[in-house]
Amino acid sequence: MRLTAAGYIGAGGMLADWLSRVPDGLKTDLRFDVPGFPGGGGSDFASFDCAGAPGFSLGSLPWNYFLYTWHTNRDTFDKIVFDEVQRNAVLTAMLTYLAAEDPRTMPRDPRVLEGNDRRTGQPLTWPKCGEPQRKFSEYPR
Repeated sequence: MRLTAAGYIGAGGMLADWLSRVPDGLKTDLRFDVPGFPGGGGSDFASFDCAGAPGFSLGSLPWNYFLYTWHTNRDTFDKIVFDEVQRNAVLTAMLTYLAAEDPRTMPRDPRVLEGNDRRTGQPLTWPKCGEPQRKFSEYPR
């Protein structure tokens, strides 16, 4: 399982504090990326980042998912690891509760992005808000 601070430098401390209050069984094999990188492309949390609201990613380890099944006819329900889905759901709920009860505001200081996107070769940038694509043909590839 992986949790990333999504490129927010000061977010790691608060996330670590909340994680310290979560039962150890939910943190087994947790990889915590600090500060990590902001969402991009089609990530679910990029729309939060572009609006200045920290969005975080919690996901299962990919076990070569992106090399073998991602967006192919092999991407079927039998690849779901239900124990990981359940653990992610419980951990998400607990972190959400801890965030809602915390009087502190999540730091929004973004890391400086250096280097180029390995897919496009363009310099790395923070997500920018734009008009939503309503048709597949509008989606940038």
